[in-house]
Parts: sequence; C-alpha cells; structure tokens
Amino acid sequence: MGGGGGAAYNGRVGAWHSLFDAAAEFDPGAGTDEMLKVVPAKWVVYLVTDADDQPVQLLCVKNLRASLKRRLGGEAEQQGPSRRVDYRGLVRRVYWRRVDSAFEADVVYLEAARAVFPQSYRGMLGFEPAWYVHADLEHRFPRLVKTIDLTRGGTLIGPVEDKHAAARLIQIIEDAFDLCRYYSVLTESPRGRACAYKEMGKCPAPCDGTISMAQYHELMRWGIATAVSPDGLVEATQRRMAAAAAGLNFEAAGKVKQYLDQLAQFGAGAFKHVRRVEDFRYVTLQPGGRPGTAKVFVVTPGRVTEVVGLVAEPARSSDTLRLILELGQRAADLSEIGAERIGVVAGHLLRGKKAGGVFLPIDRVEDRSLAKAWKELQKQKAQEGEGDDEEGVVKELQRV
Repeated sequence: MGGGGGAAYNGRVGAWHSLFDAAAEFDPGAGTDEMLKVVPAKWVVYLVTDADDQPVQLLCVKNLRASLKRRLGGEAEQQGPSRRVDYRGLVRRVYWRRVDSAFEADVVYLEAARAVFPQSYRGMLGFEPAWYVHADLEHRFPRLVKTIDLTRGGTLIGPVEDKHAAARLIQIIEDAFDLCRYYSVLTESPRGRACAYKEMGKCPAPCDGTISMAQYHELMRWGIATAVSPDGLVEATQRRMAAAAAGLNFEAAGKVKQYLDQLAQFGAGAFKHVRRVEDFRYVTLQPGGRPGTAKVFVVTPGRVTEVVGLVAEPARSSDTLRLILELGQRAADLSEIGAERIGVVAGHLLRGKKAGGVFLPIDRVEDRSLAKAWKELQKQKAQEGEGDDEEGVVKELQRV
C-alpha cells in the first residue's frame, strides 16, 4: 500500500522505514520546535522509538503535530493508575505514514502492529474478527457451524457481524432446507431414530435412511448456494406461488408465500454481503488527501492493495481497469494473517455508509460503476477531526 509521503528529518532513516513514509530524529536537548516544523498536522499512523530504535509506542492519530507536541513537550504522561512515562526522555525517533480514511488507517495500523509488536498485538488491537458459517462437505456427516477460524478449509460463507448473526444464518438455512437439527442423531445414519421434525414434515430424515447421506449432502450444498445467491430459487418460488393462485389453490399459494418469506432473508439485511470466502473480492473507493479526490483499493481474500489515487472523477481508463481486475483474481490467503485482514475489511463493509467509503464487488466493476462509486463517495461527509488542534487518538499500542 502507498501512503502520503513526507520528509526525513536530518536525512537519517532507521530499521522501521520500510513500514512508513517518513522519519524524524528527536533531540530532547534541542527542543521540539524544529521537528514540529517537519511533521504534518495530518491523520497518520506513527511509531516512536528509543535510542536503540526499539519500539516505544504505535499510534493512529488525526493530528501528528499535536500528538508529538503533547507527548514530547516535557511532561511525563500517565499510563494507567500508577505508571508515568517520560516520552521526552525516552523517544529519539518518529516514523509516520499519512492516511486519508478510517479504512486506510485500519489497514495500515494492522500491518504496522503485526510488524512492531508481533508477540502482543493480537490481544491489543481491538479489531473484531469476521464471522463465517462453515461446512465440511467432504465429511461423511456435514454440519453448519459458526466460526472465526478461516484456516480450517471446507466451505465458508460470510461475513456476518457477529456470532449471533452467524447462528441466525445457520437457523435460516436449516429451516428453509429442512436440514438435520440434531447432529448426534445424524451421525447414527442410517440406523438412527428420527426425531419429531420428521413427523412434522420438516426433515427428510437421513438419520433413519429415509434419504441417503449422498442426497443430504446435495441438500446442504443447495442450502449454502442459496444463502450466497438466492435469486434463482426466489424466482422459481414466485412462479410456483403465482401458478397456485392462478389455479385458485389459495391454501397452497399461502404456504408457498410463507416459504418465500423465509428465502427473502437471504441476501438482505445482516446477510447482504454473504458469499463464499474465496469470493471476498471488492474494489473500494476511499477519501483521498484533498476534497474531490479518492483512493482505490483492491480487496481479495486476505489482501488489501492500494491501486491508484484518483485526483478527480475517474474517466475511461482501460489500463487502470485491467490492473484492478488482474489484482482482483489473486489467490486467497486464508492464513491467520489473511483472516485478520478480512476481519478489518469486513468491519467496514458491514457498517456500510457509517464507515465511509464505497465498496463494489469485483465482478461488477466497470468504467460506469467506478464513476458512480466516485460520485457516491463525494456525497459522503468528510471524515471529522483531521487538522484539529487536538491529536485525535484513534488507536494506540504501548511497549510493555
């Protein structure tokens, strides 16, 4: 990812320069005035290090100049109920990277935190994981389970906001496709004893061999496919309802209508963005460094790449579009690191306009859709806080 650029103070760079755009030396004997002339009063992710260039603190703030003025001005800062930190006596170098949106800030901060505090960052970041529904369709007795572990293989669909939404999605799939509710009974197939759901006509009873496990596998595949892309089944069900009503079979039409209401929950509300994890592929336009500008990022499973900074409304550009589509086809990275990146992106995706920025599924990206997304972005309110006299701390990690 690219950042905002800056000047290196005294011309020196250190061990962390590859993570950041600029660095500044701090000499407590010389005071802060000269350094404060160099650093921007802008939104940044920044790191301060000691005389050995060891990390002291990693922060994301809306105003770097105000933040350094407060921390390095001479007063020790309270850290917890009984600990004061003398940053002026400790800090000797500052690294920073400009960011222009909450999305960019979160992505940059995650990468920096992992590199700077590899042993402790996970429990301190505050980012929520992405919740998915998992099924191992190669298992003899498949089941739907909620998970944040994207390394487990099999089929994963999501993201959804939390474990409660994941549990609700499982319930909707089970109800709409009459899947087994009692897994312990399913594992006894074909010699299990059917439960009351069979008697109510709400389970095809693979447990007692009424249908085969091969048929049950297909039923589960159908349920998962519909949760991801419900339009085909919804349209077929609408035709069934219309045919029943046209034949004056209103009781049957009413039952089909109830089923249609079940299906309507897929692809809407909390489940609007549900898709297979390998299809977690988006282009997102985020605010740029000045009004009327934007930055374009390509999101693939486990990766985020800044493609281009748009200084104005995007015109037709075959080269840019080709690059976006090429990057959008990269292989999925479902490692622990990749899952963390998915979680950060999913948090913004699921909050929608509240998070700022515009997201487009990669398979819907074209010149016209990019131009429309740019116009939508310009209508959003500017991110608040940057350039204020206060530092505007967004995130903070401290060396223990």
